[in-house]
Amino acid sequence: MPLFSGRGRSKSPSGGRGGSRPVGPDSGPFSVETQRPKPAPPARRRNDHKLLVLAGIGGLVLIAAPIVVFSQLADQAGPGGVPAGSEGSVMGEYDLEEPYPASPLLQVSPLPGASSRLDGSGRVVLAATSASGSVLISSQTDGSQGPELNGWVDLGGSAAGDPVLATNAIGEMTAFAVGTDGHLRQNRGLKPAVDGESEWRDLGGEQLVGMPAVAQGADGKLVVAARGADGSLQVIQQTAVVADTWGEWQRLRAPAAHDPALYRDSHGKLRIFASGPDGQLRTISQASTSAAEWNVPQDLGGSVAGPPAVVMDLEGRLRVFALHADGSLTHNVEADAASNAWVGWADLGGQLEGKPFATTGHRGGVAVHVLDRDGTLREVYQAGVNREKWSKWQDRGGNVARAVSVIQDAQGRFVVHAIGRTGGMERAYQRVPSSSDWSGWAADLGGAFRTG
Repeated sequence: MPLFSGRGRSKSPSGGRGGSRPVGPDSGPFSVETQRPKPAPPARRRNDHKLLVLAGIGGLVLIAAPIVVFSQLADQAGPGGVPAGSEGSVMGEYDLEEPYPASPLLQVSPLPGASSRLDGSGRVVLAATSASGSVLISSQTDGSQGPELNGWVDLGGSAAGDPVLATNAIGEMTAFAVGTDGHLRQNRGLKPAVDGESEWRDLGGEQLVGMPAVAQGADGKLVVAARGADGSLQVIQQTAVVADTWGEWQRLRAPAAHDPALYRDSHGKLRIFASGPDGQLRTISQASTSAAEWNVPQDLGGSVAGPPAVVMDLEGRLRVFALHADGSLTHNVEADAASNAWVGWADLGGQLEGKPFATTGHRGGVAVHVLDRDGTLREVYQAGVNREKWSKWQDRGGNVARAVSVIQDAQGRFVVHAIGRTGGMERAYQRVPSSSDWSGWAADLGGAFRTG
């Protein structure tokens, strides 16, 4: 089983030799000395001074060249410091089967973890918990232009909830899941189980339940938020990227009745979103970029009865979605990028259930996919020039028990995976990006998964 790692090289700028003397009738190395009377000492001192100045300028060029190149790379980045059209700011990739380099170049991705993710080759990788509790993964077929996946690979483990895939700062895909013992488990590199022995690492936690939320901070360190069976909201984060060391668990001052969401805003701060048993949605931001401290929770109000979904729009504003108790979808958006000032809730309608999935489409508009009460996939998306209007609900077919993931593939098409009524994995996808041309549902992925 491949480790879904890529290989790449990073180029460093090189500078030429600066400060060379101009060649002219008065500046040859011997012409002044041999053809004219010996110059006065002040003139020699002036010429020596010019040489020192030119040499100094040449040294500054050598020092400044890497800074200029880095600035050009930074200027090409979009919201969250990521070049447009890429999953992350990739400055170098390494074959993780070889020893780590002394100073690895970090890959900081703006996208939070999810059950499906693109690997370094642009292939979709999907993870799900089997009916027996082990975590299974499958990846898109090599060279395939469609959504076909290879067979399932068993990572082992004993998961109580759905797994999350995230990319760490050295380009390696990592899986997280809450175990049946209430601890967070990590499988770095997606290592399969061998002879019944799995490669899951115990990261602790207190009576955790559900699906964790994972994202990279601005420094590339992974942060995980999860809820406890007692309604607590707990957080842990890496203290070192390459060594993969972790700090202590923290309990934040906000209740969590449903699985939390985690996203990095356009100023680089991570933001946690969690809905409490009172139906109020709250957000908690890092005290500063890459800090291990968190601010006081901010109450966004609303009346929600399920887990939130968060996405960043083209203006760099975070948008949050959740379901009302009556099954309609409600939506809130920041007034300005990373302002943490919110416009207020708007009802988008629908008769829905389960978890919504918010994704940025091929042309930059936000789309939300969620199942209705009959197991049919519904889609609503931004419409109009200013993108503040929303489409009517679109029917994307299906008769499934539970949606697992929605992802935009390397061709820019939405691909949806869901567990069918009989426990097998099913899929549907856009045939053409940013269109209403969708495939039918295919049930040929096999496997046996939990329907509830």
